[in-house]
Amino acid sequence: MRKIVVKILNILAKEMLHKYNPIIIGISGSVGKSSTKKIVYEILKDNYNVYCDKSVYNVDIEIPLTIIGSDSGGHSIVRWLHIIFKAIKIIIKKSNYPEIIIIEMGVNRPGDMKKILEVVKPHIVIMTTIGKYPAHTKYFKDIKHIIREKLLLIKSLGKNDLAILNCDDVYFNELKKSSKAKVITYGFSKQSQVKADEILLGDKKFRMEDGSMGLTFKISHKGTTVPFRLIYALGRGQIYSTLAAVAVGINFEMNLVKMSQVFSEYRPLPGRMNLISGIKASMLIDDTFNANGSSMISALETIGKLKSPKKIAVLGDMLELGEYCEKVHREVGKMIQDSVDILITFGCRSKIISEEAINSGMDKEMIFHFEEIDDLIGFLLKTIKIDNIILIKGSRTMRMERIVKELMAKPTLADKLLVK
Repeated sequence: MRKIVVKILNILAKEMLHKYNPIIIGISGSVGKSSTKKIVYEILKDNYNVYCDKSVYNVDIEIPLTIIGSDSGGHSIVRWLHIIFKAIKIIIKKSNYPEIIIIEMGVNRPGDMKKILEVVKPHIVIMTTIGKYPAHTKYFKDIKHIIREKLLLIKSLGKNDLAILNCDDVYFNELKKSSKAKVITYGFSKQSQVKADEILLGDKKFRMEDGSMGLTFKISHKGTTVPFRLIYALGRGQIYSTLAAVAVGINFEMNLVKMSQVFSEYRPLPGRMNLISGIKASMLIDDTFNANGSSMISALETIGKLKSPKKIAVLGDMLELGEYCEKVHREVGKMIQDSVDILITFGCRSKIISEEAINSGMDKEMIFHFEEIDDLIGFLLKTIKIDNIILIKGSRTMRMERIVKELMAKPTLADKLLVK
């Protein structure tokens, strides 16, 4: 049944694209796809009729659903029939169809990118950070096979299309060489065309009334420099997402100053380095949406730069890493002592992080491991003091947001702020 539905949806999606010919912005990479998607949408929405997918977990069905503009039909035949008839109606009759569609083009298994490109070919590709340790390596033979999937997307672009590439990523040169399209680069390095610098992490002296700190940075392009402020977020990852989105805006001839104004009330997606006020006037860094080596190390580097009487990292297992599982967990453990005062790990794999932290010289009296979440939460409730900063991060399956909820100063906001 599912295969038949997917086949029908793909046929209808391709017909829809043929009729309306929208600009397709495809986003791929290992870290920051959803955040980048949201910021691109926020920048474009006031000037264009733009639509973006709400989530991409199964690329074979989510991609055509995005093009059709529908949510999943779940297990209901009636709902799927309704989606199919809706798509036919849009194809037959003239519709207010989006001018721009933003689609996450992530891959979980070999062949995923080929399936995507059989349905939709983007005009603009944003490649976020791939990093030294890409995500979702479980079903791939090695990292090179993941890069091949990403290269298929870049190679699909024509000479009149656009590739927006992270200049700081380890695979930047390989990606750029594979592109026939125009390239806009972004990052922190000097050669970046859209460049960020003068980063200032928030501290107590300019916290917002609700306790948020945020970060301030400047973006430069062709001699113009404009300050940007994200009041509810931390981390270089959020800056990278902003840079990539600004590059899209520049392609559409949008003004840097106007783009900076988009962020006056911007809040990141739940679970992406989101700042939340915690109990006892503490600050929670909620990065619970997912975790891999690159994002874990980035989050730890961020908390390491903050000032606090005590910094605590609560780290869960990183999953879907295949043969790289132990290696990546050990790499994280090696850097812990330079980032936090207390390490708390949760889950059988994260115990490797604790072991490596001890091997690397961290005081074992400051390292704690838990297999039961209730025990972990109870320990934190007793341990947290005023002005402590707590990073909570782990793979989606670990459901680390349960910990955040118990530590929030205003748990009534959990439904609004936390990953569901």
